[in-house]
Amino acid sequence: MQTLFTAPFLQIHHDGFGHALELEWLDFANSAELRQGMNTGLTLARQYHVRAWIGNLKHMRVIRPIDQEWINADWFPRFAQLDILHMAVVESDDVLNRQGVTRVMHKANGLAPLSTAYFSNVEAARRWVRTTAYALQP
Repeated sequence: MQTLFTAPFLQIHHDGFGHALELEWLDFANSAELRQGMNTGLTLARQYHVRAWIGNLKHMRVIRPIDQEWINADWFPRFAQLDILHMAVVESDDVLNRQGVTRVMHKANGLAPLSTAYFSNVEAARRWVRTTAYALQP
């Protein structure tokens, strides 16, 4: 796996085998950091033509309501324009983060033809993405 972006709050990795981008959130991200990370993810997903997205939220903390609204109103419509078919979410240890992600995903339902699965660890998420990547090949 190749690391494409590094910041104190986020690392973004590319898995060429799984045709996936993995956003590994490292801690709390304020609004500017969250938006920078999410937008960088979109740019890299487009550049690397990924088909799967792994949101590793294991160490991420709460996503503020204003940022949840931004994700649904601004970010998800742009995400839906990509060729991403699968999203794996590694759930956070933070209960407030899990609640916020549930709200975001509920509101985003139907924006894109996307199969979404939730995992307690990143290894299971990567396995699922790689399995679905194989299913995409002729």
